[in-house]
Amino acid sequence: MKFQRGKQRGVSLGGLLFWCVLLGGAALVGMKLFPLYSEKMKVDQAMVKVAAMASGSSTKAELAKAMMRQFEVSDVSRWTDVQFAALLKAGPTGVGRQRAMALDYELRNPFFGDLDILLKYHKVVPLPPGDGAE
Repeated sequence: MKFQRGKQRGVSLGGLLFWCVLLGGAALVGMKLFPLYSEKMKVDQAMVKVAAMASGSSTKAELAKAMMRQFEVSDVSRWTDVQFAALLKAGPTGVGRQRAMALDYELRNPFFGDLDILLKYHKVVPLPPGDGAE
């Protein structure tokens, strides 16, 4: 039996191990980042829904309570009512009588060993104009 190297195809053991390590690393990074990204998207959706349902006289406390209800539906359990009320800002933006709801926070999750993943969140959503804010 005669082997012809030019017609043989396949993957060497070294190549197979290289691709397994590469794909495994990409899967690990994806599994660590996906929960943070998913939670960010849920918070974004909750802010948009609450801003759309808000009336012109919605107070900060009412907005925070509505956001916590949206978090219960979308399974975001990172904050208590008091913690979230401290993070949420609602009031005039300084441009005319335009009101807005703003949320700023940082999430730090362990990645590997002493390395952490940091997510900085900042979103401002306009609210209907009205008198009640803060």
